[in-house]
Order: sequence, then C-alpha cells, then structure tokens
Amino acid sequence: MKRKQLMKAAAAFTAAAMLAGCGRQPGGTAEGNSYVAPTAEDGVVNGTNLEGLPIAAEPITLTVGVSASASSYQGEWQDLDWVKKLQEVSGITLDFRVYNSDEDKNLMFTSRDYPDISFNVGSDKQIQDAALGGDIYELDELIETYSPNWSSYFKENDYARKVATVSDGHIYSLPIVRDEPSNGDLRDQWLIRKDWLDELELKVPETTEEFYETLKAIKENAGTGSIPEDVIPYYVYGITNNVGGALDMINSFGVEVTNERYLVTVDDNGKVVFNFANEAIKEPLSYIRKLFEEELIPGECLTDDWDTYITKTRSDPPVVASFHSYQNPDASNTTIVAMGPLDSGNGKKALIRSQTNQVLRNYFTIYKKCQYPEAAMRLADLIADPDWSVQAMYGMFGDTYLQKNEDGSITMLPYEADAQAATSAPTNRVPFLLKKEMFDRFTYAAGSAQQQRNDAIKNQYAEHIIPQKNLYPNVILTTEQTDRLAELSADINDYVNTTVSTWMLEGGIDEGWTAYVEQLNKLGLEEYLSILQEALDAFNAN
Repeated sequence: MKRKQLMKAAAAFTAAAMLAGCGRQPGGTAEGNSYVAPTAEDGVVNGTNLEGLPIAAEPITLTVGVSASASSYQGEWQDLDWVKKLQEVSGITLDFRVYNSDEDKNLMFTSRDYPDISFNVGSDKQIQDAALGGDIYELDELIETYSPNWSSYFKENDYARKVATVSDGHIYSLPIVRDEPSNGDLRDQWLIRKDWLDELELKVPETTEEFYETLKAIKENAGTGSIPEDVIPYYVYGITNNVGGALDMINSFGVEVTNERYLVTVDDNGKVVFNFANEAIKEPLSYIRKLFEEELIPGECLTDDWDTYITKTRSDPPVVASFHSYQNPDASNTTIVAMGPLDSGNGKKALIRSQTNQVLRNYFTIYKKCQYPEAAMRLADLIADPDWSVQAMYGMFGDTYLQKNEDGSITMLPYEADAQAATSAPTNRVPFLLKKEMFDRFTYAAGSAQQQRNDAIKNQYAEHIIPQKNLYPNVILTTEQTDRLAELSADINDYVNTTVSTWMLEGGIDEGWTAYVEQLNKLGLEEYLSILQEALDAFNAN
C-alpha cells in the first residue's frame, strides 16, 4: 500500500471509529485521536497544574501498563526508589499493570482492555492498529502544550521526530532516547586475552595477518603456561548474528555489514544495499574460512546456542582467546583488552559497527480511557528532565549510585548491578530522554561496562565506526510491508546462513558464488530491497 493510500485509509478508519462512539473524554475534547485542550482556570486544567510540582492539583491515580522484569536483576516496579520519588513529587499514584508475556500484551490490544498509559508495551503494528481504532491519543498537541522537554527535543532532532512519527504524520507514542556514546556508538567490542599474548611475547594484533599468526601461536601453545589444552583461539556466535557474530571481521575488510535490521546497510546515496550479495564480501569470507579450516575457529560455533557462547567466553579458567562482546568480562581491563578492527591490507578502511538504538519508539502511550491526559503528558515531561532521566538509567542521586556535583556534573559511584535494579532504577524501561550532551558531564565508575566501552571507543574504535547514515534506520513499516518482509527475510536469511555456514566448513566460496547470488534473486532479493527502500524513502520524506 502506498503512503497516500495508507493515510486515506487511516483517516477513513478513524472517522468510522468516531461514529462508533469515540467521543468526549474528561481531559479535553477527543476528535478521532486528536486532543483539544479544555479551558484552564487559575493555572489548572482538568485537575492538572500547568506549571511546577506537584503535577496533580489533587492526588490522582493512573494505571500504567508495563512489561514484567526481564531478569532477576530488575526489581518490582512499585518497589523502585525512582518510582516512589516520582509519585511523591508528581502527586500521581502509579498503579502498575504488569504484562508477563507477549500473549498478555496481545490480549490487551485485542480485548481493548487498556490501562491509562503504558511504558514500552506494544509493537508498531499494535500501536498503529489501536490508533486506527481510535483507542489512543495523538500526542502532537499534548506534547506541544504540556511537554516542553519533548517538544524542544523533536524540534532539535529531526531523526528522533521521524522515528516517533507514524505514516499518517502523527506521533502516538513517545520514544526512549539514550544517545549515550558508550552504548550506541559501538555494538560489540573485539576482545583478546592480553595475558596469553604476554606469555607468548606477542603484541595485540593490528592486521588480519597478525591476527591469524597470533591465533596459530595460541593453538600451537595449548597446554603451555596458563593457556589450556582445550583452548579455542577465536570464538564467534555464528557468522551473521548481531551479538557475538563475525560481522566485524567482515567489516575489517571494508565491507559494511550489520544484522541490526534485515542484513542491509545504506550507501552514501541513500540506496539500500545487501552486502551479502556483494562480490567484495568473498575476500573476508575466504579469510574466515581459512580460520575454520585450520581449526582456529571451532565448527560447532555455527550451531552453538547463546547460553553455550556465554559459557565458553566467560568460563573460569578461561578457554577462549578472542571473541566479540558488548561488555568486557574483565573489569580491570588488563587480562582481556579491546582490539581491532584489523587492517586487511586491501586498501579499504577497517570498520566496526555502531547501532541505531539511540531512539526507540513505543515507550509512552496514552489511551483514550485516560481521564487525565494532561497530567499523563506532564508526567512524561518530568521523566524527560535530565536529572530524572539519568537517575532512571543509573540509580538515584546520593551516596550509593550517582553523585551530583556542585558544578552540575555527575559521577557514577561503584556499586553492584543487581543492587541497582533491585531497589533503585527502572533502567531502560521508561520513556527517558538522555541527550548526548548529558554525557559530556558524566563520569563512569571505574570498571563499569560503560566506562570500558567509553575507553574502547576513544582508544580503538573512534576512527573506524560505521557512520549512522549508513545504518538502516528504525523505520515504521505498513502492515503489508511487515508481512511481506517477514516472508522474504525468512527464506533469504535462512539461505544466507546455511550457505555461508557450509562455505565455512567445506569451502567452495568462489565456485558457488554465482549460483548463490542467482538463488538469492529467485528468493526475492530484489523485492526485499525495494520494500526496504520504499520504507526508507517514506521515513526520510516524513
């Protein structure tokens, strides 16, 4: 469905929903999904103070839909110090409705049994369908009237506005913004055991040839010193996996590959590119094949699951010499160090991946049943305040998590990660707004994951990171595009992974290349790229 057709369909659907009974709400006038502010009296509108704290002129309660904690390190919502303080200063009691599974969330949308607001509940399709059904507010006017933090940010950051804006030109959910260089400017660190290199009197490799010779030396010295008999010189979590895969080895040869979205990148002319069908990728694949052939990479890594990858790369005593990881498991950053990307010698700049996770949508939605949309939006504005946002991610100001200094700078204090989430912060589960400039005055705790990554970017990766403009952005797809891409990508990705894995174990890259590309085209690669290009063009035109 073309963009204009979708917009017409949305308008028609919304009009039908209005006729079906979506009428006046206590907090202003609902026209379809739009919000029209009621008249303010003495600085109060619908029980909401227009300025200052508390937000609520009289105490109110909002039901909040949230996802269940994803790990044992995340505390119960109502027990978090951040939540308790937020309720105290806002005058708003938050009654959490926890959804334990995708099935629970699906039931919420299909039954239309909504909370007042939700944090990070709902897929693009669910939010768009609810918008078409007249079940949620357009946030445009609410943002402009009650949220100076979000209003100014969207005016300053056009990319974020595009991410949050759906195909009918409106915003229905606020995003989360974590424009933190140590998070988004790098995907995986490329790690190597420096203690083993020191034992062998080797330096950290800087070229693909040096890396190959280093892996050989480690294998040949298995059982020597602290190098175990069952040493794994280089371990990857498959070839194309976004986390732990061999993508940055390929990027070292100057071939831009990422599996953040759809195995594609964007060239400097704005064209979507599938580099796994680019003949230039044969060179890095042949190099990786040599590492498999000489058992410098174990063949089982192509079928090992995530738990096995974590077990092997974090084992004590260690068995893996080099691997890819978001976090360096060595807090001292001395026995294991960041390395790479590697100079391949082919004249192309070695690259390493960044991410497009700085802005992720669908983190704050106001449903039409909410009697206090003004208070809800002012609550979102409060969360977007820099101090509230940084405490949401890293813990409360004080003597345990964060220290706020007289000059406005912030210092992270050493603490255990599980203690943080269990008692203090919701982390990245709420619609906070952390701009890049926040981290110009932020000091990480020594040994923390973010401090390690920050140092790695400065010392190893700053000049080699794939630019954001070359990463496929977080576009919004139509239902038709989503369904068709799911069909095409299943076949294309399966074929790429199966073929590449076979090449790694058995060889045959040069001989099989032509037939491989032909089969990709038969599987619909051209249509696949055209859909992604259409979605990208619509995103850029928004």
